[in-house]
Amino acid sequence: MCTGHSFDTLRIAAAARLQQLSEQFPLGYEPQLVWRAYRVTAGIAYYRQGVIGLSTRVLQDEKSVIETLTHEYAHLLAVVRNGNRAAGHGEAWRKAMRDLGQEPTVRHNYAVERNTPRQRVIYQCLRCGRHVVRARRLPRKRRYVHANCGGDLKLAG
Repeated sequence: MCTGHSFDTLRIAAAARLQQLSEQFPLGYEPQLVWRAYRVTAGIAYYRQGVIGLSTRVLQDEKSVIETLTHEYAHLLAVVRNGNRAAGHGEAWRKAMRDLGQEPTVRHNYAVERNTPRQRVIYQCLRCGRHVVRARRLPRKRRYVHANCGGDLKLAG
């Protein structure tokens, strides 16, 4: 969760920036702002629903919130101006980014929880006793053998 600033401060900054963008570059509808626990993605524009999703985990300060919100708003603006073919990071989006006063940068460089394992499963070789660590369980009703010694693997529990 947002640690650098209080979440309320970030929420208020995002709402203020969204209102400013909506007044300067109207879309013809009021976009909705939602906060989600994205682990790697800073934000997502759901242009069919008119929604901008921002990450409670990735965005840690007002600057990153404003940059990301502007990036996602540019997606909505590009689609309003040019139709669904403008979805993505093409020329229409790059023009919208410049109109909004920001360089068209596709990827963020914020600290993320990339590749954090969600679980850890340990199997034990019945022949040599060594442990095999995996990110997921192996499918059941099959026989698995240790690559080094050929012994059967059993879920350690």
